[in-house]
Amino acid sequence: MKVLELGDSIGRFRFAQSCVGLAGCLCVCYAVWTPFWLRDGGLWTEWNNTEHQQAGDHIGGIVFNALEAERVFGVLSFLMAVSTAALCLVFALCWTSETVRSYSNTRSLLMAGQALYPTTLLLLTMACTGFFFLLSWSLFTYQHREEIRQDFSLLGSSYWLGALGWALLFVVEPVVFLAEQCVVPDILPDLEKAVESWRVTSQRKFTHRSLSDGYHPADSENKNNITPKRYMSAS
Repeated sequence: MKVLELGDSIGRFRFAQSCVGLAGCLCVCYAVWTPFWLRDGGLWTEWNNTEHQQAGDHIGGIVFNALEAERVFGVLSFLMAVSTAALCLVFALCWTSETVRSYSNTRSLLMAGQALYPTTLLLLTMACTGFFFLLSWSLFTYQHREEIRQDFSLLGSSYWLGALGWALLFVVEPVVFLAEQCVVPDILPDLEKAVESWRVTSQRKFTHRSLSDGYHPADSENKNNITPKRYMSAS
């Protein structure tokens, strides 16, 4: 297995996107579980009653608790960040051009319309992770908007690293993906040719094997049937 295949543009873009995704996921995981958002408080801090009253908005007779929602979105983003980080490590360290052109993976790529290609899959998972964390981060910001407006110095490392995390996953990653689509040629035509070549080769091998298995018995049977006739005509 060749590690860090960076010889072509496809490998370099895949590695770059994996690094961006891994950094964003680490920032999200750090932000979700550390309390350094605002005045040494975070998503899991129990704020006073005044803040809880500010967090509740009455929409259509239903009380929407922003505090509970930001925690739910935070947990979802954490779970997705762990999965996305694992994908980033796999695609950065274990995925090569030979993996892409294996027969089973090529068929999967063609059937899914390139949806299973590494950079496309990374884009989907990173965008979802960044979106869920952006919801949690935005709800927290809205909930404490008055305090933040009065003094920005109250914001801690978890808040700013969280902002960096969703920016990497939700903004920087799509930009890198679009740059890859403009620079790197589409691999689907080559994959289609490879699949067609495999299909023709497999058919030839099957036909040759079938002829080889069926030719000799038939030939020997014909000889056995013809030889007595020759002797009878000679006599």
